[in-house]
Amino acid sequence: MQSFANRISGLAGALCLLVPATLYAQQSASREDRAVRSSISYVFATDLGSGVYDMDGRSLQVYQLTYEKQLRDTKPGHFGVEFELPVTFGFFDFSPEDVISHGIPTRVDSFSAVPGLALDYLLGDDWHVKPYVRAGFSVASSSVDGYLWGTGVQVERRGDFHGWDGLTRSELAIAGVDYRANVPNDRFVRLRQGVDLTRGLGWKLGSRELELGLYNIYDLVLDPPTAPVVEGRKHPMQAEFGFTFATRPRYRLWKFNAPRLGFGYRLAGELSAWRLVIGEPF
Repeated sequence: MQSFANRISGLAGALCLLVPATLYAQQSASREDRAVRSSISYVFATDLGSGVYDMDGRSLQVYQLTYEKQLRDTKPGHFGVEFELPVTFGFFDFSPEDVISHGIPTRVDSFSAVPGLALDYLLGDDWHVKPYVRAGFSVASSSVDGYLWGTGVQVERRGDFHGWDGLTRSELAIAGVDYRANVPNDRFVRLRQGVDLTRGLGWKLGSRELELGLYNIYDLVLDPPTAPVVEGRKHPMQAEFGFTFATRPRYRLWKFNAPRLGFGYRLAGELSAWRLVIGEPF
Protein backbone atom coordinates (compact mmCIF):
# COMPACT_ATOMS: atom_id res chain seq x y z
CA MET A 1 0.00 0.00 0.00
CA GLN A 2 2.81 2.37 0.84
CA SER A 3 4.40 1.73 -2.58
CA PHE A 4 1.05 2.42 -4.27
CA ALA A 5 0.64 5.63 -2.24
CA ASN A 6 4.13 6.71 -3.21
CA ARG A 7 3.28 6.18 -6.89
CA ILE A 8 0.08 8.22 -6.55
CA SER A 9 2.00 10.95 -4.77
CA GLY A 10 4.69 10.98 -7.46
CA LEU A 11 2.08 11.10 -10.23
CA ALA A 12 0.31 14.00 -8.55
CA GLY A 13 3.61 15.85 -8.21
CA ALA A 14 4.40 15.29 -11.86
CA LEU A 15 0.95 16.59 -12.85
CA CYS A 16 1.51 19.67 -10.69
CA LEU A 17 4.70 20.33 -12.61
CA LEU A 18 3.17 19.50 -15.97
CA VAL A 19 0.11 21.78 -15.67
CA PRO A 20 2.11 25.03 -15.23
CA ALA A 21 4.44 24.00 -18.04
CA THR A 22 1.48 23.29 -20.32
CA LEU A 23 -0.18 26.57 -19.39
CA TYR A 24 3.11 28.41 -20.04
CA ALA A 25 3.43 26.75 -23.47
CA GLN A 26 -0.15 27.72 -24.31
CA GLN A 27 0.43 31.28 -23.11
CA SER A 28 3.66 31.46 -25.11
CA ALA A 29 1.88 30.24 -28.24
CA SER A 30 -0.93 32.72 -27.59
CA ARG A 31 1.59 35.56 -27.25
CA GLU A 32 3.20 34.51 -30.51
CA ASP A 33 -0.18 34.48 -32.26
CA ARG A 34 -0.96 37.94 -30.88
CA ALA A 35 2.42 39.16 -32.10
CA VAL A 36 1.72 37.80 -35.56
CA ARG A 37 -1.77 39.28 -35.61
CA SER A 38 -0.66 42.74 -34.49
CA SER A 39 2.16 43.11 -37.03
CA ILE A 40 1.82 40.62 -39.84
CA SER A 41 3.61 42.33 -42.70
CA TYR A 42 6.49 39.84 -42.46
CA VAL A 43 4.40 37.76 -44.90
CA PHE A 44 5.42 40.24 -47.57
CA ALA A 45 9.09 39.36 -47.12
CA THR A 46 9.07 37.69 -50.55
CA ASP A 47 8.58 41.16 -52.06
CA LEU A 48 10.00 43.40 -49.33
CA GLY A 49 13.14 41.26 -49.21
CA SER A 50 15.29 40.02 -46.36
CA GLY A 51 15.19 42.34 -43.41
CA VAL A 52 14.01 43.10 -39.89
CA TYR A 53 10.28 43.07 -39.09
CA ASP A 54 8.42 44.19 -35.98
CA MET A 55 6.29 41.55 -34.25
CA ASP A 56 4.54 43.32 -31.34
CA GLY A 57 7.77 44.31 -29.65
CA ARG A 58 9.74 41.29 -30.88
CA SER A 59 12.04 41.44 -33.89
CA LEU A 60 11.78 38.91 -36.69
CA GLN A 61 14.80 38.55 -38.96
CA VAL A 62 13.71 37.23 -42.37
CA TYR A 63 16.05 35.75 -44.97
CA GLN A 64 15.26 34.82 -48.53
CA LEU A 65 16.65 32.31 -51.01
CA THR A 66 15.45 32.04 -54.60
CA TYR A 67 15.60 29.16 -57.07
CA GLU A 68 15.45 30.18 -60.73
CA LYS A 69 15.23 28.12 -63.92
CA GLN A 70 15.19 29.43 -67.48
CA LEU A 71 12.31 27.80 -69.39
CA ARG A 72 12.77 29.75 -72.62
CA ASP A 73 15.81 31.71 -73.75
CA THR A 74 15.57 35.46 -74.23
CA LYS A 75 16.48 36.74 -77.70
CA PRO A 76 15.78 39.92 -79.72
CA GLY A 77 12.13 39.72 -80.81
CA HIS A 78 11.70 36.53 -78.77
CA PHE A 79 10.72 36.88 -75.09
CA GLY A 80 12.08 34.50 -72.49
CA VAL A 81 10.25 32.67 -69.70
CA GLU A 82 11.71 32.03 -66.26
CA PHE A 83 10.43 29.98 -63.32
CA GLU A 84 11.09 31.53 -59.90
CA LEU A 85 10.70 30.07 -56.41
CA PRO A 86 11.42 32.57 -53.61
CA VAL A 87 11.56 30.91 -50.18
CA THR A 88 11.82 32.85 -46.90
CA PHE A 89 12.80 31.80 -43.38
CA GLY A 90 12.18 33.92 -40.28
CA PHE A 91 13.79 33.82 -36.82
CA PHE A 92 12.45 35.56 -33.70
CA ASP A 93 14.81 37.81 -31.69
CA PHE A 94 17.84 36.84 -33.77
CA SER A 95 20.85 39.01 -34.58
CA PRO A 96 23.88 38.27 -36.78
CA GLU A 97 26.13 38.30 -33.69
CA ASP A 98 24.28 35.22 -32.44
CA VAL A 99 25.86 33.17 -35.24
CA ILE A 100 29.27 33.66 -33.62
CA SER A 101 28.15 32.92 -30.05
CA HIS A 102 25.36 30.37 -30.56
CA GLY A 103 25.69 29.17 -34.15
CA ILE A 104 23.00 29.09 -36.85
CA PRO A 105 19.41 28.98 -35.50
CA THR A 106 17.83 25.52 -35.50
CA ARG A 107 14.20 26.68 -35.22
CA VAL A 108 12.35 28.43 -38.05
CA ASP A 109 9.58 30.75 -36.81
CA SER A 110 8.11 31.67 -40.19
CA PHE A 111 8.23 30.14 -43.65
CA SER A 112 6.86 31.08 -47.06
CA ALA A 113 7.09 29.74 -50.60
CA VAL A 114 5.70 31.76 -53.52
CA PRO A 115 6.45 30.20 -56.94
CA GLY A 116 5.81 32.19 -60.09
CA LEU A 117 6.62 32.92 -63.72
CA ALA A 118 8.42 35.91 -65.22
CA LEU A 119 8.55 37.01 -68.86
CA ASP A 120 11.76 38.60 -70.11
CA TYR A 121 11.60 41.19 -72.92
CA LEU A 122 14.92 42.40 -74.34
CA LEU A 123 15.11 46.11 -75.18
CA GLY A 124 17.86 48.26 -76.66
CA ASP A 125 21.20 48.72 -74.90
CA ASP A 126 20.70 45.34 -73.16
CA TRP A 127 17.85 46.53 -70.91
CA HIS A 128 15.36 43.85 -69.84
CA VAL A 129 11.70 44.32 -68.87
CA LYS A 130 10.41 41.45 -66.71
CA PRO A 131 6.73 41.33 -65.70
CA TYR A 132 5.94 38.54 -63.24
CA VAL A 133 3.14 36.85 -61.28
CA ARG A 134 3.40 34.70 -58.14
CA ALA A 135 1.13 32.75 -55.80
CA GLY A 136 1.93 30.70 -52.72
CA PHE A 137 1.56 30.47 -48.95
CA SER A 138 3.00 31.66 -45.65
CA VAL A 139 3.16 29.89 -42.27
CA ALA A 140 4.06 31.52 -38.95
CA SER A 141 1.58 30.23 -36.35
CA SER A 142 -1.49 28.06 -36.17
CA SER A 143 -3.98 30.91 -36.50
CA VAL A 144 -2.54 33.27 -39.12
CA ASP A 145 -1.42 31.10 -42.01
CA GLY A 146 -2.27 32.71 -45.31
CA TYR A 147 -2.18 32.57 -49.10
CA LEU A 148 0.10 35.05 -50.86
CA TRP A 149 -0.07 36.60 -54.29
CA GLY A 150 2.08 39.13 -56.06
CA THR A 151 2.64 40.81 -59.39
CA GLY A 152 4.90 43.50 -60.71
CA VAL A 153 7.48 44.50 -63.25
CA GLN A 154 11.27 44.80 -63.10
CA VAL A 155 13.48 46.85 -65.41
CA GLU A 156 17.12 45.81 -65.17
CA ARG A 157 20.44 45.93 -66.92
CA ARG A 158 23.72 44.09 -66.38
CA GLY A 159 27.01 45.49 -67.58
CA ASP A 160 30.52 46.61 -66.75
CA PHE A 161 31.03 49.49 -64.31
CA HIS A 162 34.70 50.50 -64.06
CA GLY A 163 35.84 46.89 -63.82
CA TRP A 164 32.90 45.73 -61.68
CA ASP A 165 30.06 43.50 -62.87
CA GLY A 166 27.03 45.73 -62.31
CA LEU A 167 23.31 45.07 -61.94
CA THR A 168 20.86 47.98 -61.88
CA ARG A 169 17.21 47.21 -61.17
CA SER A 170 14.05 49.27 -60.79
CA GLU A 171 10.87 47.51 -59.67
CA LEU A 172 7.20 48.16 -59.04
CA ALA A 173 5.70 45.41 -56.85
CA ILE A 174 2.09 44.82 -55.75
CA ALA A 175 1.38 42.02 -53.28
CA GLY A 176 -1.44 40.77 -51.09
CA VAL A 177 -2.28 38.15 -48.49
CA ASP A 178 -5.54 36.31 -47.79
CA TYR A 179 -5.50 34.89 -44.25
CA ARG A 180 -7.12 31.61 -43.36
CA ALA A 181 -8.01 32.85 -39.88
CA ASN A 182 -10.23 35.76 -38.85
CA VAL A 183 -7.61 38.38 -39.68
CA PRO A 184 -8.18 41.24 -42.16
CA ASN A 185 -6.53 40.64 -45.52
CA ASP A 186 -3.73 43.02 -46.45
CA ARG A 187 -1.71 44.33 -49.39
CA PHE A 188 1.12 46.71 -50.23
CA VAL A 189 2.65 48.60 -53.15
CA ARG A 190 6.36 49.33 -53.29
CA LEU A 191 8.89 51.02 -55.59
CA ARG A 192 12.49 49.80 -55.34
CA GLN A 193 15.79 50.92 -56.83
CA GLY A 194 18.78 48.67 -56.32
CA VAL A 195 22.40 48.51 -57.48
CA ASP A 196 24.61 45.44 -57.04
CA LEU A 197 28.33 45.46 -57.94
CA THR A 198 30.59 42.39 -57.86
CA ARG A 199 34.19 41.69 -58.84
CA GLY A 200 36.85 39.04 -58.36
CA LEU A 201 39.57 39.83 -55.84
CA GLY A 202 42.29 37.64 -57.32
CA TRP A 203 42.49 35.62 -54.09
CA LYS A 204 42.01 31.88 -54.41
CA LEU A 205 40.01 29.40 -52.34
CA GLY A 206 41.35 26.21 -53.85
CA SER A 207 40.60 26.53 -57.55
CA ARG A 208 37.97 29.26 -57.04
CA GLU A 209 38.42 33.02 -56.92
CA LEU A 210 36.98 35.02 -54.02
CA GLU A 211 34.29 37.52 -55.07
CA LEU A 212 33.38 40.78 -53.32
CA GLY A 213 29.96 42.35 -53.70
CA LEU A 214 28.76 45.85 -52.79
CA TYR A 215 25.08 46.80 -52.95
CA ASN A 216 22.54 49.47 -52.03
CA ILE A 217 18.74 49.42 -51.96
CA TYR A 218 16.20 52.26 -51.80
CA ASP A 219 12.54 51.43 -51.08
CA LEU A 220 9.46 53.62 -51.20
CA VAL A 221 6.37 51.88 -49.80
CA LEU A 222 3.43 53.66 -51.46
CA ASP A 223 0.65 51.57 -49.88
CA PRO A 224 2.13 50.16 -46.65
CA PRO A 225 0.80 46.92 -45.18
CA THR A 226 -0.59 46.88 -41.65
CA ALA A 227 2.76 47.59 -39.99
CA PRO A 228 5.77 47.04 -42.28
CA VAL A 229 8.17 48.43 -39.69
CA VAL A 230 7.91 50.60 -36.62
CA GLU A 231 6.45 53.94 -37.73
CA GLY A 232 6.27 52.44 -41.22
CA ARG A 233 3.20 54.45 -42.21
CA LYS A 234 4.86 57.73 -41.25
CA HIS A 235 8.23 56.91 -42.80
CA PRO A 236 7.72 54.75 -45.91
CA MET A 237 11.31 55.31 -47.11
CA GLN A 238 13.87 52.61 -46.32
CA ALA A 239 17.44 52.08 -47.46
CA GLU A 240 20.08 49.42 -47.09
CA PHE A 241 23.83 49.24 -47.76
CA GLY A 242 26.03 46.19 -47.49
CA PHE A 243 28.66 43.81 -48.78
CA THR A 244 28.83 40.11 -49.64
CA PHE A 245 31.39 37.42 -50.40
CA ALA A 246 31.13 34.45 -52.75
CA THR A 247 33.32 32.41 -55.08
CA ARG A 248 33.81 32.30 -58.85
CA PRO A 249 32.56 29.83 -59.93
CA ARG A 250 30.10 29.16 -57.11
CA TYR A 251 30.16 26.03 -55.03
CA ARG A 252 27.16 23.81 -55.68
CA LEU A 253 24.68 22.65 -53.03
CA TRP A 254 22.74 19.90 -54.77
CA LYS A 255 21.09 21.79 -57.68
CA PHE A 256 21.62 25.22 -56.18
CA ASN A 257 24.52 27.64 -56.26
CA ALA A 258 25.93 28.31 -52.81
CA PRO A 259 24.44 31.63 -51.58
CA ARG A 260 26.38 34.84 -51.21
CA LEU A 261 27.15 35.68 -47.59
CA GLY A 262 27.65 39.10 -46.06
CA PHE A 263 26.28 41.88 -43.88
CA GLY A 264 24.06 44.86 -44.57
CA TYR A 265 22.69 47.75 -42.55
CA ARG A 266 18.97 48.43 -42.95
CA LEU A 267 17.76 51.98 -42.29
CA ALA A 268 14.20 51.31 -41.11
CA GLY A 269 13.25 53.68 -38.31
CA GLU A 270 13.41 52.18 -34.84
CA LEU A 271 14.21 48.78 -36.32
CA SER A 272 17.36 49.96 -38.11
CA ALA A 273 19.89 47.18 -37.65
CA TRP A 274 22.61 45.05 -39.15
CA ARG A 275 21.42 41.91 -40.88
CA LEU A 276 23.07 38.78 -42.17
CA VAL A 277 22.82 38.55 -45.98
CA ILE A 278 22.20 35.03 -47.28
CA GLY A 279 21.70 34.79 -51.04
CA GLU A 280 21.18 37.70 -53.41
CA PRO A 281 20.80 41.08 -51.66
CA PHE A 282 17.63 41.88 -53.67
